[in-house]
Amino acid sequence: MSDFSLPSADRTSFFDEQKRRRRAVWVLSGICLLIASGIGIVLSSLVTPMLLLTGGGLLHLLARFGVFPATMRQAAHSLGEWAAGYGRLFQNVLESLDHVHRLTDLGLITTPLLRLAPVSVPALVAACLVWIVLLRISQRGEGGELIVRLSGRPPNPNDREERQLENIIAEMAIAAGLPAPAVFMIDSPEINAAAVDGAQGQASVMVTRGLLDQLDRDETSGIVAHLVASIGAGDIRLTHAILAVFQTFGFFVTFLDLPFRWSAWRALGGLVLVAAGLRETPATVVETLDLLESGLAAETLPDVETLWSVIPYRRVRKVLLVPLLPLLLISIVLRVVLFLWTALFLGPPLAMIWRNRRYAADAMAVQLTRNPDGLAGALSRIGGSAIPDGGSGREYCFVHGPPVSAKRGIAARHTMTGSLHPTLPRRLKRLQALGARTGRGERRRMPRLDVIAKHPGRTLFVGLLLVPMVPLVGTLVLLVGYLTAIAMTLGLGAGLAVTIGLLD
Repeated sequence: MSDFSLPSADRTSFFDEQKRRRRAVWVLSGICLLIASGIGIVLSSLVTPMLLLTGGGLLHLLARFGVFPATMRQAAHSLGEWAAGYGRLFQNVLESLDHVHRLTDLGLITTPLLRLAPVSVPALVAACLVWIVLLRISQRGEGGELIVRLSGRPPNPNDREERQLENIIAEMAIAAGLPAPAVFMIDSPEINAAAVDGAQGQASVMVTRGLLDQLDRDETSGIVAHLVASIGAGDIRLTHAILAVFQTFGFFVTFLDLPFRWSAWRALGGLVLVAAGLRETPATVVETLDLLESGLAAETLPDVETLWSVIPYRRVRKVLLVPLLPLLLISIVLRVVLFLWTALFLGPPLAMIWRNRRYAADAMAVQLTRNPDGLAGALSRIGGSAIPDGGSGREYCFVHGPPVSAKRGIAARHTMTGSLHPTLPRRLKRLQALGARTGRGERRRMPRLDVIAKHPGRTLFVGLLLVPMVPLVGTLVLLVGYLTAIAMTLGLGAGLAVTIGLLD
């Protein structure tokens, strides 16, 4: 490590740094909310008919069992009439599209689309309820499962360094005005630490033995202060909330895949058992949520043959599958559209939110310790370390996570992964701006105005190289929009037609 100093113009206070990061998180959160709402509207084109069919089927079933039969049949018929009304509006939208020949003609479909918009309300309400249920379930299992998986143990009272760690954590918690979190040791040589939920919602801090062996007290205090700051800022609740969004998407896709995948039945069956409190261990909770999210993987096609192999006659299977082929097509297209939306539009702002939270936790750690060199030195040492064995898929819980393999999709549970951590050189640069003298920061990548003024020709050349990217990005956005329109048209059109036929 070498000393490093920044010009005074680049210096900032930890208060200003936290204020800046909080402001960025609020803006990015609003963007993510808008994008998630857009994804919800896409899903609603198929979810609303699913809800109508499910509700109508239950009403007819109650009528058959003699529970107010006339009232139940009338209610089911009302659902069919509601669907028929929006079916006519949907037809008006399609007819309006025939008159769109130029961009200026898009206004012709505005009024029909606005009239059709309320069809998404039942699905959005259902999505909010599912999100709340999945959030509560996630909070019951995530942290405890990771502690068990990493073989976390209480600190040894006869070990001086582990006793000292408990004292440091208690000091940082008092300085932050928080209850002292539970402490668990991980017998791993890696230099790392994590903050997770523990038993009965109590926050817990897990520290590897390698961190205690290789860092001094100031560096350990910096890492602990970062974790305590993360707990105080609600980062653990944030991860649960974000993951519950993806689990909600997975829930509806899984429900759609019931005719095609055994794993869809296992996922929904496990969810019912977990929600009812019949399967309450952390491992079973996490396994159930993983199964829900696996339905979002774009490369996972429905395993039709395996599920329908229970029918012994192949020709009979084919005959029975023919009516379900449109649903299979819609399921595949919808999964691809969700993957593209989450990977291209929702993933980047989520990554920026998490990085800003990490920078804010670093600034808060400097406020708690009044020693930016301690955290900077710890991060300089932690760079070559990995996640302890058993922590795969939970990199976001740790102080630092190495880049994740490109094979892991952004739409799965691992959306919140180690790749979302800011690079260590960038974190060190921000700590140097807070007064740290140790570590080596990343060189400035964004061109400054004074540099642009000195080298206008070079700047123009780079700008010309980037010009071809504009039509490429525009084409990609149009392609995603086109696929989205296809998925919504197929889903809403087929769903409303089936609903009207069965309930009206």
